[in-house]
Amino acid sequence: MKVQKPVRLLVVDADPGARPLMTALGERGFEVYAANRGRFAIPVGRSVRPDLIVLDMALPDGDGVETYDGLRAVGVHAPVLFLTAREDSAAGEQLGRVMTDADDHLTKPLELDEVIARVQDLLARDRADESRLLRHGDLAVDAARREVWRAGTRIELSTREFALLGYLLDNAGQVVTKKQILERVWGAPFRTGTVETYVYYLRRKLGDHDQSLIRTVRGLGYTMARG
Repeated sequence: MKVQKPVRLLVVDADPGARPLMTALGERGFEVYAANRGRFAIPVGRSVRPDLIVLDMALPDGDGVETYDGLRAVGVHAPVLFLTAREDSAAGEQLGRVMTDADDHLTKPLELDEVIARVQDLLARDRADESRLLRHGDLAVDAARREVWRAGTRIELSTREFALLGYLLDNAGQVVTKKQILERVWGAPFRTGTVETYVYYLRRKLGDHDQSLIRTVRGLGYTMARG
């Protein structure tokens, strides 16, 4: 029998008014972790790997964007429900820099039912997004957003690097020649040294120092190890 993993929430809010929210979420079966400072939220997030973050943009030790960036830097990529005070126009401007389609926003004072509804909606959206991910070992690729993670850490790839990775993944377990890669990824007869250079870039960004992912087949080309 498969045991369902509890949904973990990280609530980052110094407002005493957040306590009823955390209690209500706990009563609905969520596993709630709390941090009342941004500097506390980052190690907690790294440790528990929450499924969703509720993040107040006004924290005693800095703004929510700093905490958001800190969480992302340690590999926490859960969707975020941002909270702002109604009159805080500066926080609203900052949200424009960090919010994605996977996130949401509410203004205080909060209605518990509304917060819980938004949390459930975000989790449902995240599960739908997760189902569209291509997984290969500890690699996760979101083709629609052109995003790549390895072992939970986001990896920034150029357009060409992303296309090269996609081609290798599509042919995982098979040997592809440099000529085939040039034709499919570049669409033009560049020198084969171009492929070698980009494979090097890709390995470096993926942390594939031992070539356990992208293997060189001498005299032929490359192969992506089976996931």
